[in-house]
Amino acid sequence: MRILLIAEKYPPVVGGGETHVHQLAEGLAERGNEVTVLTEAVPSGPERDRYRTGKVTVREITGLVAACQRLDCKDAVEALHAEVANTEADVVHVFNYVPALLLSWLRPAVTTKLAVSLFETFVPGVRVFDLWSNWELERALQRGLVAGLHPDLHICGSQAYQRWLREAGFTEPAQVVEFGTDLSVFTDDVATRAHWRETHGFGDEPLFLVPARPVPRKRIEDAISALAEVRRTHPRTRLVLTAPSGRTNTDYVQGLWALAAELRVDDRVHWIGGTSWQEMPALYCASDAVVLPSSHEGWGIALNEAMASRRPVITTDVEGHDEVVHHEETGLLYPAGDVPALAEAMRRVLTTDVAPLVEEAHRRTRRRFSSEAMVEGHARAYAGLVAGEARR
Repeated sequence: MRILLIAEKYPPVVGGGETHVHQLAEGLAERGNEVTVLTEAVPSGPERDRYRTGKVTVREITGLVAACQRLDCKDAVEALHAEVANTEADVVHVFNYVPALLLSWLRPAVTTKLAVSLFETFVPGVRVFDLWSNWELERALQRGLVAGLHPDLHICGSQAYQRWLREAGFTEPAQVVEFGTDLSVFTDDVATRAHWRETHGFGDEPLFLVPARPVPRKRIEDAISALAEVRRTHPRTRLVLTAPSGRTNTDYVQGLWALAAELRVDDRVHWIGGTSWQEMPALYCASDAVVLPSSHEGWGIALNEAMASRRPVITTDVEGHDEVVHHEETGLLYPAGDVPALAEAMRRVLTTDVAPLVEEAHRRTRRRFSSEAMVEGHARAYAGLVAGEARR
């Protein structure tokens, strides 16, 4: 089968969505499919070359990021039109709202089967895809997309994404294919843990990892506030955050720094920068537990990675997360924004035996959330689509 994937960003750009598209493309190619990815051009270098070689053909479109982040879309629309109007692919699969919006303008030129995945996290009353932070404007564009795109199939990474799809007004067939990741690289390796800690100047102190991009809906401030409470009984505890990048909310990060200083834990909050996806397994190994305090999520691939690494997970009881973590079975859930409850969960990890939860989480993750299972699900969806078997 010939498959054309369209995504704003692709590794070496770091992020769960970018890694998802990469592993999907590579997995489909390994199965003998002819896979092409249309994505933004990135500078040459070892990191770029690692992802621009192999069985997947990557064609770079200058201007796709400008279109997605500023709606400066003249160059991207022209390039996309040239690609989709002349493609010999059996299936075109576009990811996320703005690329889908651009494609809706070009819908008459797309004569092959069209699949869509809208993976932005929906925050009711606040944001649809977070380009303007203007709810009414984004809802209007969303309604326009519903009216104009008419894909043959929606592929949703979770039940939450499917619910949001229906709430938006889409009526086309939809299929849930759960997110997965390359579980083989996430292990509980003692030597890797020791090396990472020594390299970064850590000893044997307790270390909680928050693998989240610094934006407000991740509620990283709750983890910092909980750290201040935990340190009253466990003063050596540390918190590791991923350092700000080009996709960061700068004002939000400054607020986090100020909060850490105000609570006098700034010496125990550590920002780790320049971490590629290949380096994340070592970061999980180095940690003692993973905290994801988001107020809204569609899934949480970091939870899969943590559970595959045999690390206890503490996360909010919100839709998306509740499809990955089951309270007291595979991890600990707490109400979003409840700092005392988060602090109590962190203390529990430090003071009690949570090995049964960790092992059950590891077992279920291996069974459900592998990249192989995710690729298989997409392959079945594409085959059904081409055969005219897509179901509502």
